[in-house]
Amino acid sequence: METQRAVVEYFRDLERALNEEMAKGTPKGDPAYSRIYTQLSKDIFQIGIGRDELRDAARICGHLGTFERLQQLMKKPTG
Repeated sequence: METQRAVVEYFRDLERALNEEMAKGTPKGDPAYSRIYTQLSKDIFQIGIGRDELRDAARICGHLGTFERLQQLMKKPTG
């Protein structure tokens, strides 16, 4: 149960970080989003969740939308 609370807090922090970047006008595909992803991966690994388990952890904690938002923001715009 304690691990789940920690995961929820990490994803809340992720949501705040994404909102801050959007407020600053950081464009989609900016390296800032990749850095956020890397930091999330490192932080969440400390409680035993690997990078390949992030999507499932987000889904279980009700933050799948936040994780998917990060993934979309990491992609460079095409066209």
